[in-house]
Amino acid sequence: MSHFSDKGTESKFPKVLIRPVLLYKDLNFSVGKQLFDGIEFPETIEIEGSEYTLVNFGENEISYLKSDDMDNPVYTLIYRGAQVTDGICLYSYPLNTEIFETEEAAQAKANELNNT
Repeated sequence: MSHFSDKGTESKFPKVLIRPVLLYKDLNFSVGKQLFDGIEFPETIEIEGSEYTLVNFGENEISYLKSDDMDNPVYTLIYRGAQVTDGICLYSYPLNTEIFETEEAAQAKANELNNT
């Protein structure tokens, strides 16, 4: 059974796939001081006994990640493009990257998008 598009038919590949990312290996990832709308946010905060570190993954908003989880992968979604070239289905990253701390959360969102 082919997973590639035939003429005029949609690919049988899922619309959305999840991708694990080790943050410290990603060029878009940064840790530390950030200014957002002229406001400097604290590098670390504590919530209910857990320490969170200010991070950025190229998004245009403030994000904190549990400090103990910095070496663990996070998950993003990639989306199937409409173009199929030489039997290859192309996937791309969205402009507004959504980050999930667990594979289960990313898979739930991917399943939701694949069923629509």
